[in-house]
Amino acid sequence: MDLSLTVPAIRTTCPYCGVGCGVLVSPDGEGGTQISGDPDHPANFGRLCSKGSALAETLSFDGRLLHPMTRDAKGRMAQTSWDVALAQVASGFRDALDRHGPDAIAFYVSGQLLTEDYYVANKLMKGFLGSGNIDTNSPR
Repeated sequence: MDLSLTVPAIRTTCPYCGVGCGVLVSPDGEGGTQISGDPDHPANFGRLCSKGSALAETLSFDGRLLHPMTRDAKGRMAQTSWDVALAQVASGFRDALDRHGPDAIAFYVSGQLLTEDYYVANKLMKGFLGSGNIDTNSPR
């Protein structure tokens, strides 16, 4: 059965630059996904940039990291727990801070974050790590 004929398109928002273009997502009938611009959306009236047009290519799990990984003693990647991975990241931040100071750390965050997410990212960077090196591709 061709699902593209029976499943209505789902209206959603493009996750890229922050404009918030409307996107229609539907099955392509061959096990994949079809992406098109939403002609009724006021941000883009059905048009999509090159990133939005390529959204279907990002939906597969093939080659995607599905669980935390760390390097073992021989430099090979090995699956680990979230607790171990987060402790290693925290340790890396602490080491950079201790060796080089807060300006050795920088964040570049997404233009698609919500206001609350920006608040948390800025508190982490400025309040906890002590650096003002945070930037985004968003006009916010």
